[in-house]
Amino acid sequence: MSKKKSSLLVKIVLAVVILIVVLFVVGILLIDPIAKNALEKGAPLVLGTNVSVERIHIEPFNGRVEITNLVIDNPKESYSSEYAIKLGDIVADVNLATVTKKKIHIEEMRMKEVNVNYETNVINSNLQDILDNVKKLDSSEKTEKAEEKPGEESEEKTLQVDVIELDNVGVSVLAKGAKAGLPIHVTIDPMGPYGEGEEGITPVGLTMRILGAIVTTAIKAGGGTVSEAASTVGTAAADAAVGVASSAVEASKNVANDAVNSANQAVGQAADALKGLFGGAKKDDAKPGDAAAQTQPQGN
Repeated sequence: MSKKKSSLLVKIVLAVVILIVVLFVVGILLIDPIAKNALEKGAPLVLGTNVSVERIHIEPFNGRVEITNLVIDNPKESYSSEYAIKLGDIVADVNLATVTKKKIHIEEMRMKEVNVNYETNVINSNLQDILDNVKKLDSSEKTEKAEEKPGEESEEKTLQVDVIELDNVGVSVLAKGAKAGLPIHVTIDPMGPYGEGEEGITPVGLTMRILGAIVTTAIKAGGGTVSEAASTVGTAAADAAVGVASSAVEASKNVANDAVNSANQAVGQAADALKGLFGGAKKDDAKPGDAAAQTQPQGN
């Protein structure tokens, strides 16, 4: 091979290598906005309402995903609160070895600064409307799974999540059409594991579990009972109720019956619960193992 041809070949190889590197770098730079766009378009199909995200940051080399300010809007214009649920910070640690497999393994998911506006008229609520849409999809998935022919395997990705933590959770209870007041700070114990079996858990199924915990907490913070939460949430409440602990719930039990009579009393009930918290039970009165809720107001 002549010197001229050899030099040309080297230049071509270098050009190809540079092109590959450029495409790879561009792919890394674009992965965040692509993920953000996908989430904002896909989540409403599951939740039945608009979802917005301030920022998604993916670190592909260590399996870390960070989502900032994920806001779930109210499902109908008739609700007056600014939003239904706001998750200030979500961090997930993904096992990179499972990313290309059918079941993706999330080792830990942490949700911080969780703000919930529970807007209700006793008969229904903004959170119930959202949950009802997720339950329909969950039921549809189960029906499709049952109708699968022997040997037929679904191509849908599933998940395994070892633990989910929700930190600094504040719930504002308000009558439909009213303005949100000061949130009641509650505690939700760590949840999981989910999807340990071969089939894993679907994203919709996981959403059901997380929403189940949040809705159960909101209902109890508004003076409801675990049985009332279970009738609203369904199967997910059985998982969530065990991990929900809040002194706000205990403080509001005495006025639970009054809340059923009028939607307006739900606001007064939340206020009574707050007053009870500030002068509530002493730490010595708590049972061993109970996760007592904090009493600090949390901003929306």
